[in-house]
This record gives sequence, C-alpha cells and structure tokens, in this order.
Amino acid sequence: MNPSIRRSLRWLSAGGLALAAGIAAAAPVLRDPAVPEALRHTTPAPITQGEALRAQVEAKLRARFEVADAEGQGHISRTQAEAAGLGYVAQHFDAIDGNRHGTVSWEQVRAYLHRRERAAQPH
Repeated sequence: MNPSIRRSLRWLSAGGLALAAGIAAAAPVLRDPAVPEALRHTTPAPITQGEALRAQVEAKLRARFEVADAEGQGHISRTQAEAAGLGYVAQHFDAIDGNRHGTVSWEQVRAYLHRRERAAQPH
C-alpha cells in the first residue's frame, strides 16, 4: 500500500476515534421530564416472588372483588364481575359457582384459584 495512503488512514482512524469520543462526551444525557429529580437515581425495589407475590395478587383481586360488591352483600353476580373488570372470574363463573346460586363469594373465588394452582403444579 502506498505510504501516503497508509499515513492518511492512520490519521483518519485516530481522528475518527477522537471525533467519536468527543461526540460521545458532548452528547446530552436525555432524561424523562416526568420523573422527579429525586427519583432519578433510586434503586428499583426487588422483584416480588413466591408467597409475597401470591399475597399481592390476592390482595389486588380481593380489592377489585369488593369494588364489584358495591352493596356489601359478600357475593357478586357474573354481571358485576364483568362490570368490575374481573374477566377471569366472569369467564370461570360457572366453575366457581358450584352451588349454582348465580353469585359467588370471595371465599369461593379464592378456593377456586387455589384448586387451579394445585392442579397446575407438577406431581
């Protein structure tokens, strides 16, 4: 290769690296303006797993069940489940309502979930 071309390539390579480093150093750090400054450098909470996760899910489902039970009767109909966004309960309503009363209590929903969980576990 021609020595002058080789020198030019070395110069371009060195200059290109310096230019790239300069661009990287000068590039602004983009931040989400919706995140308050105090929260930008916090460590996320550990991922919830196992029994703690199960308890969180159950508490959220129970809260939604109680919203659906607006009259405080302790049970809800399929229509109330659908209106409250409890799609899983509405879809499995007949299986949960083993007594065929047309309503399900929180205890029936919880028992159904536990039965399904046990059935899904490998033996």
